[in-house]
Amino acid sequence: MDANQTQQLFFNHIKSKLPLHLSFVDEVAELLNISNDSAYRRIRGEKPIGLDEVQMLCNKYQISLDQLLQIQSNTVIFSGNKFDNNFGLYQYLQDICNNLELFKKMEQPHIFYYNKDVPVFHYMQFPELSAFKFFFWKRTLIGYPELAKQQFTGEESSIDILETAKKIIEHYIEIPSTEIWNEESVHVTIRQIEWYRQSNIFASKHILLKVYLQLEELLNHIELQAETGKKFLYNQSVSSVSAPYDVYINECLIGDNTIFVKAGERQITFLNHNGLNFIGTQDKNFCDYTFKNIHNIIRKSSHISVIGEKERSMFFNTLRGKIYECKKNLQ
Repeated sequence: MDANQTQQLFFNHIKSKLPLHLSFVDEVAELLNISNDSAYRRIRGEKPIGLDEVQMLCNKYQISLDQLLQIQSNTVIFSGNKFDNNFGLYQYLQDICNNLELFKKMEQPHIFYYNKDVPVFHYMQFPELSAFKFFFWKRTLIGYPELAKQQFTGEESSIDILETAKKIIEHYIEIPSTEIWNEESVHVTIRQIEWYRQSNIFASKHILLKVYLQLEELLNHIELQAETGKKFLYNQSVSSVSAPYDVYINECLIGDNTIFVKAGERQITFLNHNGLNFIGTQDKNFCDYTFKNIHNIIRKSSHISVIGEKERSMFFNTLRGKIYECKKNLQ
């Protein structure tokens, strides 16, 4: 690999570590105290970077020279935060909110979501259900020590978290999206609820029932959006900001919570790992591969937005039937 290619890969590596809302060129130009044009020429490999510039970039973005020299053309660089005791729920949701806000500003953005679980955006309009998911993430997936002996009371006490959740759904309904569903997408949440029921973690039967009722309401709302082919807020109607909403069902392939965003020539892939976390990349080859794979899955799926009334009704009725059986066991 020649020096020009190594320099371009180096800058691509740095770009992958930047938050999506920041301008890569502006960041490089400011750090190196050069013009945007000079930054562009360095990023494209047209002008060699000096060792002093390499040092500044490595220090700023925590890159070792060993790492720089070992970068290969078939390496895919991902970046992302890890939800843990140091990176809490508010920061996690704020990252989602910031990304959605950025997507809205892009050229003709479209979100593709191949989901194993219900896409996180949908929970945000249902207070007890979203509070349950938040509690489950913190107590069970992350293992917050202070929650180890606590029961779920049905509330999320943080105003910042509630406000951020509200902003997330407001951004989400304005961005066109395609989602690939499977019955397993909802069974994941049902199993979580049942596990907490059997473990006596719900503070009362009333709260448990409320969570199940809101899961039903969520499904009803998604079905209604699929029927109209538009996104809109719960208990409201299609508005001027309602974006197109495409839903597919694929009962043969279980999703893996892959999110792919396409906006003009820009592409971003987010992959789920360790239950809750997502890492992202703008690597062109990897994004091209992901986009091709998603369209291959779509071709093998049933389209239930606007058309496909029979398949749509059967799918959501089956899921509501599962919830009905769970509620019946509470009596």
